[in-house]
Order: sequence, then C-alpha cells, then structure tokens
Amino acid sequence: MAYVIVVLFAAALAGWAVVTRARRFPGSLALAVLPRHAEDRRPLAQARASVRTLEQTARSEESAARTEAATLKENRERELREAERRIASLEKPGRGGRLDALGELTLHEHVLVKKLSSGAVRTLRLAGLRVRIESGDSAYYLYVLKADGTPDRTNYPRRTGEGDQARGYTEDRVRDFADAVLGAVARENTFRATLPGQLKQAQHDRELLERDTEAVDRAHERLAEIRARNKDNPRLAEARAELETARLQWRRHTGRMPPP
Repeated sequence: MAYVIVVLFAAALAGWAVVTRARRFPGSLALAVLPRHAEDRRPLAQARASVRTLEQTARSEESAARTEAATLKENRERELREAERRIASLEKPGRGGRLDALGELTLHEHVLVKKLSSGAVRTLRLAGLRVRIESGDSAYYLYVLKADGTPDRTNYPRRTGEGDQARGYTEDRVRDFADAVLGAVARENTFRATLPGQLKQAQHDRELLERDTEAVDRAHERLAEIRARNKDNPRLAEARAELETARLQWRRHTGRMPPP
C-alpha cells in the first residue's frame, strides 16, 4: 500500500511538472517537454532567467536596505525610550528594587517600608537614616532614626525552639538586616548627593539622541537611491526587452504567446 501511495505521489508530481512546463512553453506538449526541443526553448528560458536574476538582485538589495533602515530606526527609538526611562527613574526614583526583608520591615533601594499589624504601611526615605540595635531579655529592638532624630522601633522576638518548631529571630539575622539597611542608606546618600548631576547628564544624553538622526537619514537615502537605480536599471530594461522579443518569436513559431 505504501509503495502504491509513493508511486501515485510521484506520478502526481510528474504530471504537475508537465502541466507547468506546458503553460510556460505553450503550443504543443512535445515542444514543451521533449529533450529534442531543448534548443527551441533555450532563448525563451534564458531570457526569463536573465530577467528573474536581475529582478531578484534588485529585490534583495532593496530588502537589505529597507531592513537596515528599519533596524536603525528601531534602535534609535529604543535608545530614546531608555533615555526617557532613565530620566523618569531619576526624577521619581520610587521605592526601587527590593533588597531584603525582616518581619515588618522591607528594604528597598530608596526606602524602608514598615507594614504594621493594623495593615497600615509606613514608608521611610533612606537618605539620612540611622540605625541601632538594642538587645532585651525577650527580643531585639531595631531602631531606625530619621534625619530629625525621630525614632521608629521594630521588635524581633528572640529565637526559641529547634528545627521546625523554631520561632523568632537570631541576633545575627537582625544584625545582618541592620547592616543591609546601613549599606542601602550609604548608597542612597551618595545617590541623592549626585542626583542633580546625574539628571542633568541624562537630559543632555537624551537631547543628543534626539538630534542625532544622521544614521537613520543616511539609511533612508541609501534605500531611495537603490530604488531609483533599480527603477531605471538599463540592464533590467534590456533584459525585459530581450524577453519580450523571445516571447514574440515563440508566438510566431507556435501561434501561442507564452507568459513572461
């Protein structure tokens, strides 16, 4: 059964090839497909091939130039979007990325967020904060002092139990978190001190990008030049004229006008 299917498929392909050849070389089936008429078909086949080759070359050149222009435009637009995001992130830094969390406190790049048991949220800007730890009999106390000296205390019950039954916090973990806060505060202080200069530079970079259209303009000019050159290509015009002559010769010989 499989052999029969293969044979039928091969026969269908052969039939399709014959029909296609007959359409391209109309007049008689023998003239279209038999080897002894290869020389009769050659002028028309060669004229077609010349036109197809030149047209394909033109399409490839235009496609490459069009792709280059589109890529340069997309790259420039992406860089402009990145520049805008950079400026926005400096003008409104927000919380920033999450760095660490311990109990009620969550540390971000620019703020320390405290979620109270009542569900309320308190946000402290990191710039100028100070941190200290006190140790009590049943808990560790992490004090965050605002720039004006106002303290904010968070309690961390001492760790009790072992394994899966363990509850609370170790002193090392609380101190590690405090160190993370101090490190973030130092970075934030530097960030805030340099923010005006960073913002000015980011705005300057965006202005340069907005003015710099040379690469995109050059790519579009090249595309226009290629299109104009291909439109007036004397080689292609000559090849098309030769193809038309070959078609007319075929019609005189067979009475049927072949397709281009």
